[in-house]
Amino acid sequence: MKKQRLLAVMILPSLASGAMPIVAHAATTSTEPVLQVGSTGAAVVTLQNDLNALGFTVGQADGDYGPLTTTEVKAFQTSHHLTADGAVGPQTWSAIDAAMAAFASKPVNLSANSPLVTHLEAKQIYYNGKLITSPDGFTYQGTTYMPIWYVMNTMDQVGFQHTWSNNVWNIIVPSNSGFKVDYSNIKYGKGSTSIAINGTVVDRVDAVIHVDPASGQPTTYLPIWYVMDALTRVGIQSGWQGTTWTMKPPATTPAGGSSGSTGSTGSTGSTGSTGSTGSTGSTGSTGSTGSTGSTGSTGSTGSTGSTGSTGSTGSTGSTGSTGSTGSSGTTGSTGSSGSAGSYTNVDLRFPAPGNVNANTIDQYLLANHSPMNGLGASFMAAQNTYGVDANYLVSHAILESAWGQSQIALAKNNLFGYGAYDADPGDDAGMFPSDDYAIRFEAWEVRSNYLTPGASEYVSPTLTGMNVHYATDPQWASSIGSLMAQFSGSVGSTISDYTQYTPGQSAPAPKSNSEPVYYLNGAKGTTKSTPYYNGVPYFSSMGAGMQEMFFGQLSIGSSGEPVMEVQQFLNQQIGAGLTVDGQFGQATQTAVKKFESQVMGMANPDGIWSYSMWTKYIGTSSSQPTIPAGTTVNITQIEQGMAGGLVVPWYYVQGYGWVDSQYVSFNNVYRVQVANPTGTSTSVPVYSASNTSQQIATLHNGDFVVANSASPSGGAYTVQIAVELATGGAAAGTLMTGVIPANGSVTLVAQH
Repeated sequence: MKKQRLLAVMILPSLASGAMPIVAHAATTSTEPVLQVGSTGAAVVTLQNDLNALGFTVGQADGDYGPLTTTEVKAFQTSHHLTADGAVGPQTWSAIDAAMAAFASKPVNLSANSPLVTHLEAKQIYYNGKLITSPDGFTYQGTTYMPIWYVMNTMDQVGFQHTWSNNVWNIIVPSNSGFKVDYSNIKYGKGSTSIAINGTVVDRVDAVIHVDPASGQPTTYLPIWYVMDALTRVGIQSGWQGTTWTMKPPATTPAGGSSGSTGSTGSTGSTGSTGSTGSTGSTGSTGSTGSTGSTGSTGSTGSTGSTGSTGSTGSTGSTGSTGSTGSSGTTGSTGSSGSAGSYTNVDLRFPAPGNVNANTIDQYLLANHSPMNGLGASFMAAQNTYGVDANYLVSHAILESAWGQSQIALAKNNLFGYGAYDADPGDDAGMFPSDDYAIRFEAWEVRSNYLTPGASEYVSPTLTGMNVHYATDPQWASSIGSLMAQFSGSVGSTISDYTQYTPGQSAPAPKSNSEPVYYLNGAKGTTKSTPYYNGVPYFSSMGAGMQEMFFGQLSIGSSGEPVMEVQQFLNQQIGAGLTVDGQFGQATQTAVKKFESQVMGMANPDGIWSYSMWTKYIGTSSSQPTIPAGTTVNITQIEQGMAGGLVVPWYYVQGYGWVDSQYVSFNNVYRVQVANPTGTSTSVPVYSASNTSQQIATLHNGDFVVANSASPSGGAYTVQIAVELATGGAAAGTLMTGVIPANGSVTLVAQH
């Protein structure tokens, strides 16, 4: 699930007029022409795609060497200690080639009977309410893959054209189609296959070659998450429900596109022919679209004014017989509802109104066909424990997890996209032991770091304040504000029921400031070897482990606690004056080189913080106690943390301490999986082993449990759990054993 550079020879329509060949060079060639301001053609396209990949964003690769390309070339040259003249000659090409060499990889070839391919079954792809095709897709490494040919066939319905050559899928959007392409914020990483739009690479992904059951021929499959991500750049929105992929046209339907009566979505709000009112956010009585298009109680918000980018629009709203809403269908970007205030300015440290409770949350999620149904008590527990508005938590989860149906949510219990960095969200996103834990962790994280004055990410305790450091999307706050307004309207509230933020106001103190812990009952694991230690190092706390463990050498692009440790050390030892932000950039590299030269006496400092430097100057790695590899251990707790720059769980190993979970394999831990993870029947009752009519706990799809086997015995699975929420008369944290009926609705899947 990684992203790629354009490495192919393609013939594409000119982005201006006529036609020109667009050729991308291999990373080892040295025959590229000298480029400078005024240069045009295929080599410029190659350069622009390379710059985007390396984080020097030029946007659309249009083949025109203009001012923006010049600026980013100079920035690249400066970062690589080259003469920053803005011209690309042999030295600059060589540096680009070296940087791009790390992006080279090949598609994975899997045999027809490979055990790595699971859930091979017919999927459905709909466009604008119409079933277009039903290809066979599968799951590989927790991600759904689709054969790209069938996706192309679907896009043909929109009027797009395609080229496929040397692992590059280029989507050609005709200039007269009316579709507008968003080329902003392009940055992609490793992967074997490129997705390009009009010659500009926007994603680079890991492709899988597998036999298509329909044709019997080896076929290229791509992870649909990244295809969906690419299609959003032309305004096409997608929904995923496990087996069904629904595509919707942009809010303003391009020439030749249709919306008509199939556009109704119900739960996301309606706008009608006049749309909503923009800056005031109030939709009024004219907001619904008519007999077939209106959404009922959860649709348009009336006096509450659903706003923001995901409020009432053509593509997500209800269109009814009047078709799409056109450019007037959106409500503006502030999420406000008139003079009473704005959801983006709600003080999130105050509880939501009383009509937001466990029952109304579950009713709302059920009405919107969300698999998060049943988690209402978890959202309320998070609000009550950490003092974070439950409506905000629900709306944030809806936005980040596509109503609980995203691959990251389903595969990793990660409802908030935590750790899903833009470069590689599928792999980087953190794994959580339960949806309940993910909700409580997010509430703790947000309250501790974003809503508390003086905290590291604090601006103001509002969506607008969080948006500064939490999300790169400038519409993030208004999107969640719109969803809050929608939920609020469904329970009869208005913005006036929420506390608006004013500078300096005090708020209720949270009941707890401690990070939540997930308790395990009887879990066992086996330690693995580590590259830098004689065994697995263990620490007195997770915090100590994140600071003292060496996860790998640090250089440009590294991030996390270890980088902060190095920055602090350099400030103390050589007065480097670095900002301690955990980001290894040019300034940190320069300081490391200075330290290597002045303190270590290196004649040719390389600016890389190595393992030997860590153990000698900062860490305690050389004397750190370890658990020998291959040791069977008991694991009693899980906390979410970091390892270098990645989000990973840490385990408490009984008799030792906290260890990085990457170096421990579970032996008897399973995930509870319901028959339809994207449906609404996702709660799993647990009964007393001695009285199967007595329910003692409730689990949710994906929860970790301990069991002796994945196979039932006596018509039931016997599981060991630690209750996270008070339920069935048991206090939170109670260790217990129970049974889950093996009636075909639940299975246990090994979690390693």
